[in-house]
Amino acid sequence: MVELIVSSQAIEEQLSEVIAVFFFEDERPLRSEARLIDWLMGGMISSRIGQGLMTGKLMETTLIPANENVKADKILFVGLGETKAFCYERVSELAEKVVKTCLGLQVYDVVMTFPNPQQFGLEWGKLIEALLEGVGLGSGSTEQHGNLRVRFSGGSAYCDQIIRGVQLAKNSLKNPFPLKISREPPL
Repeated sequence: MVELIVSSQAIEEQLSEVIAVFFFEDERPLRSEARLIDWLMGGMISSRIGQGLMTGKLMETTLIPANENVKADKILFVGLGETKAFCYERVSELAEKVVKTCLGLQVYDVVMTFPNPQQFGLEWGKLIEALLEGVGLGSGSTEQHGNLRVRFSGGSAYCDQIIRGVQLAKNSLKNPFPLKISREPPL
């Protein structure tokens, strides 16, 4: 069973095994959640980027332990590639990659967040549909893994749009895998 939780909590406040933080290879300084996590981690990410240890190239992953400023155990940084190539297909591929990586690490509780799709001319509903498609592909048969909890964090400003997107996506995908949807915190 995959449990999708739409959360309005700040990403750094969410208790989880892993937070997946996405960043573009051609966007410096870092923006959104990547910038926040970098700041909370004392500039560690910017330093690694400056040393060439992380680039943001498409599908690049780097797993690091979180510090006391972040409530997750670990942070998985995932490269989004170039900003001009950000699209629904990319979201699906990245969600699949994150889920497969987490399951390979025997991690069953992950928080994900993507850049606001509206700044790329994309819609929340279709982005969530792509996200769910990727989660479904990545989780495969969750019977062999157990339950997988994926929190999608959009912050309080976008929570209602994300909930609408989840409902649209659930209807259009015809629920292709066992899926439970909830909101955190509940209304």
